[in-house]
Amino acid sequence: MFQITSASAQRLVRAASIGVPAGVWAYAVALIASSSALVVAWWLLAPIETDSSVPALMFLAAVGISGWYGGLGPALVATALGGLAIDYFFEVPRYEIQVTNGQTLTDLLSFLLVAVLLGSLNARLRLSNTRLRAERDRAQAAVEARDDLMATVSHELRTPLTAIMTSVYSLRHEMAALPADKRDGLLGTIEVEAERLAHFVAEALALRRLENGLIPQWQPTSAAEVASAALDRCMPLLGSRPIHFAVDDELPTVRIDPAMLDQALTVLVENVAVHTPPETPLTVAGTVSGRDLRLEVSDAGPGIPSSARQLIFDKYERLVPTSPGAGLGLAIARAAVEAQGGRLWVEDSPLGGAQFVLLIPNAVGEDAEA
Repeated sequence: MFQITSASAQRLVRAASIGVPAGVWAYAVALIASSSALVVAWWLLAPIETDSSVPALMFLAAVGISGWYGGLGPALVATALGGLAIDYFFEVPRYEIQVTNGQTLTDLLSFLLVAVLLGSLNARLRLSNTRLRAERDRAQAAVEARDDLMATVSHELRTPLTAIMTSVYSLRHEMAALPADKRDGLLGTIEVEAERLAHFVAEALALRRLENGLIPQWQPTSAAEVASAALDRCMPLLGSRPIHFAVDDELPTVRIDPAMLDQALTVLVENVAVHTPPETPLTVAGTVSGRDLRLEVSDAGPGIPSSARQLIFDKYERLVPTSPGAGLGLAIARAAVEAQGGRLWVEDSPLGGAQFVLLIPNAVGEDAEA
């Protein structure tokens, strides 16, 4: 003798249903349960030419099993099969589809009530389980994101802090023995790493403000002026590389947030300065099509693989892990563009490298002149 618990039954059902779609198997369970109820009831009552409550109990169990496993649909199928089987096989006279006994209608209503109740409970349970799984997945993703963030932030902070502390220690304890060029080198290290820390903190704060729903300050603006100002600010980084500026001063006035647009363009130009060879050309171009403003920053560097063109806009993601920066720049640029209702993406550049395209729709029109 052995007992089958509900957990064991579920495992048996799952094992038997391997390779069968869940919806199909749920209705198959209803059919199997109803057929089993018919066999058991017929075996018990075949010699008896009289009405009995045994078939009703058997088919009620079949309805319960179907509703428990498959929900309302399979339970209703078991209800219909149970009602037909009781009327045809067990109601006197037998082997006729003709309701002559009020008990059959009572049994059918009982089946229907159980089907609706169990089906509703099953649906609620499934919905609750789905929500719990979604919450669990979100919580797990949040924990993983937190761990990744802490690892990245700790690395980005640890490296410059270690360099600063080492330089300060050397200056403090070996000042008299250090030659002037050595002291200048240590002071230069402190300055560079301090700037790196300040840049990281500034980027993190800027991205946080944008993610928190920073409201654009719309102003009628010249796109050429904003693009030119961003390019001029980055000139020390760009060095002697050839630059082609193709944003016409005669472009229509656009309604944008100048600070956000400047922020996005500055990131894109700095990205070219850091990640492409020093002598490769750079192009900054701008056009207006209809009411849409389109700005392009193109380079002749190594380009970006298609598989990484979405990944590079994620926070703390870098195409080359050893490259400088914390991987926040492109995330900031995209957030600044999207805050204005626009899009930012990367594609192949006519120069042979990567071309970042910034598109702000409906930037030109009556509102731009206000």
